[in-house]
Amino acid sequence: MARPRKPTAELERAGGFDAHPERRRARENEPVPTGPLGDPPEHLTDGQKAIWHELAGQVPEGVLTIADRFLVEIVCRQMAKLRARKPLKAAEMNQIISCLSRMGLTPADRSRVGVPKRSESEQDPFAELAAGPRGEGKLQ
Repeated sequence: MARPRKPTAELERAGGFDAHPERRRARENEPVPTGPLGDPPEHLTDGQKAIWHELAGQVPEGVLTIADRFLVEIVCRQMAKLRARKPLKAAEMNQIISCLSRMGLTPADRSRVGVPKRSESEQDPFAELAAGPRGEGKLQ
């Protein structure tokens, strides 16, 4: 099986275009997602919507966008079947694993997903409070 193509943003951060500028030219017309993943579609069941929110909370910020909504919907529908203990065909289970893999949610694939580091100004504003007074420990 061929190795999956690295995302453009990951190549940019890693300096992959420095050594191979032709890669950047080959991707110059690549579409750019126009927004975040957003809320689940209204037509999903309550259980599927819960899975949508669970999944969105597990994926690093900025990985899933509006362009991934159909992929996330597929996972939500199949996971709802699995959690309802309805029998899944092997192809359905493989579909779940394939979709999760494409989102970087398997151990092997997680190492292939690059997310930008958050600057200190973007860090959790409550982290300092959780550390306790003068950073001496956790809240009591």
